[in-house]
Amino acid sequence: MKKNLFLIFLFITVSLNAQEIDTTQVKYIHELESQIDSLRITLRSLDNELQQIKQNMVEGKSDVDELIALLNDEDVESVSVESRSRRKRVDALLKAITQRPGQLRLNGGTTSIIQSGANDTNRHATGVGSIDIYAHTAFGPNTLLFVDLEAIGGNGPDEFYPNFAGLNGDAGSTQDKENVDRLTVLEAWAEFTMLNKIFTVTAGKIDMTNYFDNNASANDETMQFISGAFVNSTAFAMPGNSPGIRLRTTLNNRIHLQVGMSNIYNSGSDLFENIYKIASLGFTLFPASDFESNFRFYGYRHPLAEDAAGWGLSFDKVAYGVYNVFARFGQNDDKMAAYWGIKSAWSAGTRFVKQITGQTTILGLAFGENKPNAANRKNEQVLELYARRQLNKWTHISPHFQFVSNANGTSEQLTIFGIRTHFNF
Repeated sequence: MKKNLFLIFLFITVSLNAQEIDTTQVKYIHELESQIDSLRITLRSLDNELQQIKQNMVEGKSDVDELIALLNDEDVESVSVESRSRRKRVDALLKAITQRPGQLRLNGGTTSIIQSGANDTNRHATGVGSIDIYAHTAFGPNTLLFVDLEAIGGNGPDEFYPNFAGLNGDAGSTQDKENVDRLTVLEAWAEFTMLNKIFTVTAGKIDMTNYFDNNASANDETMQFISGAFVNSTAFAMPGNSPGIRLRTTLNNRIHLQVGMSNIYNSGSDLFENIYKIASLGFTLFPASDFESNFRFYGYRHPLAEDAAGWGLSFDKVAYGVYNVFARFGQNDDKMAAYWGIKSAWSAGTRFVKQITGQTTILGLAFGENKPNAANRKNEQVLELYARRQLNKWTHISPHFQFVSNANGTSEQLTIFGIRTHFNF
């Protein structure tokens, strides 16, 4: 009897232990199933995100592609004419970064230009290379911070052939006396917009030529004409980049009024002494269309010329999103002309933009004349022809032909052949 009771007790104990083991295993299995379901949901979500990324890449809508497009595809029909200058491309990039406040972004470009020049007596081949690194961030939709770091190697053909026009607007070596390349701060400013972007304030180390005498077809030596006379008016007496402020108001996206002031010395000392003053009025017809036209009038006073004055006009127009024309005129009063060396200057030209085999191709032609202040000098004429081909979204290449008559007001004639490559990153 005791034996039977012992067997019954043993059987009950084993059964209870087995049941406890089974319950633990079932609970463990349920937990595994829950984890598997969670992983399945996560994988499904990741797969959906991956498919979306693939779709965006195909459609060219990823963040990276958008930023690259802002710096490269400035000549496609989907981008307005005003976005085709260097300044407007940077503006478009800064506008995009306002959607990502607090994030520091780095972009930039490199340019190399090889030129071979000849006059009646000698021939010289020169090379110029430059790099711009843009560091930019936003602190909300109405505050921007921008820094442009630049390094340049080479002075171009201008050091061999004196002229008024400037044969390479990208030249100007930043090497020191020991021939060590130096990275300089070309621009560093903060920009604030107010009243629904009707009013804009830009303050810091600024380049006034980015805002005054700008032009959609002739304002960027890295992507458009390389002659300085077709980047800005030769008569435009503008000091180098220095501490300053620019105020702009826009009405109905058509009328633009700007005022700028800067110290002529890039030292940071005596900021309110030796102030260069400039103001402009502009208006736009058919904005953001294939027939956009821009007119600008500006005037300035230079402290080193006893506050003498000068003024200028700038015009650009697009037709059917393909044909572009532009013109400039500038003139200085007698004191300003004596200081600057140029009494007046004018230029005009055209660009033809076309998509060929899926890439942008551009033909540009410009002609201008520079009138020196010295009565014994002749008027200098300058001609430039270029063709730019976009190889891919990062790379552009363009051959250039330049001809200068009465160079530097003499009887000298110059013939310059060049080739430029530009990379965006």
